[in-house]
Amino acid sequence: MKDTPNSNGRTPEVELLKFYPFEVSAKRPRLLGYADVKVDEIIIRGIKLFEAKNGGLFIQLPAINQGGKDYPVVEIKSRTLLDRIRREVVDYYKALENV
Repeated sequence: MKDTPNSNGRTPEVELLKFYPFEVSAKRPRLLGYADVKVDEIIIRGIKLFEAKNGGLFIQLPAINQGGKDYPVVEIKSRTLLDRIRREVVDYYKALENV
């Protein structure tokens, strides 16, 4: 997969700032925690980490619910950048599990 550089020709830096783990119910998908991630100079708060029915891990970007419908607060158009954010959160969670 090709990295998509930003307007100045470089790939954005992704850094996990904080992870808030949960110990929750057994229903699936199971919410495992929230993460705050910095992408260059932008901070995205409230990224949710879930465990899917098949055991895989996925993230959900922040959204607001109005009238029973979710509306995204943040949209990331670059699949590469979204994958990097996911990897940062998932790798941190897996490291917590191995402690």
